[in-house]
Amino acid sequence: WLPLAKGLVLLLLSYLAIGAVTLGELKRRFPLELVLIVGSALSLAKLMLDTGLAKGMADTLLGAFSGFGVFGAFVGVYLLTLLLTELITNNAAAALAFPVAYAIATSFGVDSRPFILAVVFGASASFISPYGYQTNLMVFNAGNYRFIDFVRLGLPLSLLYSAIVLFLVPMLFPFDAGL
Repeated sequence: WLPLAKGLVLLLLSYLAIGAVTLGELKRRFPLELVLIVGSALSLAKLMLDTGLAKGMADTLLGAFSGFGVFGAFVGVYLLTLLLTELITNNAAAALAFPVAYAIATSFGVDSRPFILAVVFGASASFISPYGYQTNLMVFNAGNYRFIDFVRLGLPLSLLYSAIVLFLVPMLFPFDAGL
């Protein structure tokens, strides 16, 4: 009957009307930082697609993994995102890797879902470094950990996680599905 976004706005307005939530509470609880990060990430991704930067990065990645076909490109996208998420936040890593993944899937003429999932799972795999995820950084400082502690415990976890992702995603979401 009603699109989801409009329905949610209607629900919010009804909550305001009956007093279940106040305008002050909404202002206090609204995740403005998250909206800004996601909005900026989407803008950056669109800019990368529009300017051709994503295609250039995709061509470079394709050159490095060209002998390995679609699966090799899929692994390359995952590894690129994994590397980015160890250095910068997961939101920024996903924003930078998404247009590259999409451009690679388009260049192969295959379904983009496995490549998008490679970005999603790769951006969520910050186990090796304390710098890619806020909670890791908080634990790093509070627990008096050293960088090598994260490498020693995170590397085996990252390898296991990566093996599972690289095995299951193409099996559950084939490259030629949806075409």
